[in-house]
Amino acid sequence: MTPQECTVGGLRTFVHRSRRPRAVLFIRTPYNSETHLAEASHWAQLGFTTVVQDVRGRYGSSGAFRPYDLEGADGMASIEWMTQQPWWPDAPRLVLYGASYGAHCAVETAAAAERSEFEQLIGVSVVVPALGMGETARNKDGAFYLASRHGWWAQHGDSAVSQQESRASDVLLTLPVSEIGAKSDPPITSWHTVLSALRSDEERSRTVARMTIPLLAQGGTADWFAQDTVDLFSWWGGPSALALGPWDHGMRGSGRGERMSCWLDDVLERHPWTGARLYGASDGPAHPLDAWPTAVEKTTLPGGSFDADPLQPFPSCDLGADVGFLLGRSDCLVRPVPSRAGIAVGSPMVRVDTAESNRHWGAMLVVHRRDGRAEQLAQGMSLDNTVHLGPISTRIHYGEELSVIVSAHSFPRHARDLQTGEDHLHGRRTQAVRRTVRGIVVEMPA
Repeated sequence: MTPQECTVGGLRTFVHRSRRPRAVLFIRTPYNSETHLAEASHWAQLGFTTVVQDVRGRYGSSGAFRPYDLEGADGMASIEWMTQQPWWPDAPRLVLYGASYGAHCAVETAAAAERSEFEQLIGVSVVVPALGMGETARNKDGAFYLASRHGWWAQHGDSAVSQQESRASDVLLTLPVSEIGAKSDPPITSWHTVLSALRSDEERSRTVARMTIPLLAQGGTADWFAQDTVDLFSWWGGPSALALGPWDHGMRGSGRGERMSCWLDDVLERHPWTGARLYGASDGPAHPLDAWPTAVEKTTLPGGSFDADPLQPFPSCDLGADVGFLLGRSDCLVRPVPSRAGIAVGSPMVRVDTAESNRHWGAMLVVHRRDGRAEQLAQGMSLDNTVHLGPISTRIHYGEELSVIVSAHSFPRHARDLQTGEDHLHGRRTQAVRRTVRGIVVEMPA
């Protein structure tokens, strides 16, 4: 069946009806609804009338694009429109679905539906959720996501259609960071809005804790928003399921569609699976957990000194990369971490014991594989001496060992500590310093 194109409150919307509808699947996206039409056809064949919509100000939708603003209101208005359509009584049950920014739309629409007491919403499915403006701009320790935020806003944030990446060379080296938007090609007019965005974890945790419908959250340990995926799963008030594996933001090869299809069948039968399924850590298809681990084992490691220069910052690397070339650098401390063979799952934390105040600290967890690779398992950057690393889900084999790398920077993944006392986003001056660490405390999942 050919999808029907229509306009809902100025928003371009496609409706792909199923011949044997079991429910309605609603997708909102800033990345061009037309690219979802093949997926919509697939879901329609499986019994889901699928509604795909461009968010306001993007592609075929009118208005101005204001990222992470009013998506819940627009989503709820579109649901009210759906309930008035002649095809709605054929399958008057609704599931919200979205990936990345689309996941933000789904969660915000679910919150609006809960406030409106809309009882026909039966589930929310999200993939690599970008939960909000502040959540995508900063990690849980306040460090600014420099490379990813510049890349996203240069491509998507200030226009009705997506652009090519910025053509300005070495623009991420610009100081102050606040001027990067003006020096990008084309300029990012909303850059100051991005810099000022703050996370809203407490408010969001309270909001999603009120949800009673099922959630499926899928993500990867190599994704920027891996911890946000885990947190959403943990905070959710209704039946929640987490699928996490060794994937990046693109989720290539993850099998997410097939997994979601099975979850949808379970939701319609009123017995959705709950708990976490972790892929890539066990010999079987998935390692099951009832909840994300919170128990920890604390280990105190010796400190030391190292040089740190913002003009030659310690580099960031892709998660899963071989970082053996970093181990001999003079601008970090490398310390072995006691470990044992088996499955390692959880969110490690590193505390740097130091007398130095107003310093940023970075940490990286590395496993020395039997094939000689030094594989980065997790990393973190903090505006103080407590560094929350991203979630890990891996197997430590006999003969393999862990190390932690403590540094001053993680560039260009995060904005640099200028080490002059100036704000790291608005300051210009830099200073090379000798950093001294009295000790390092590593907290690992038990």
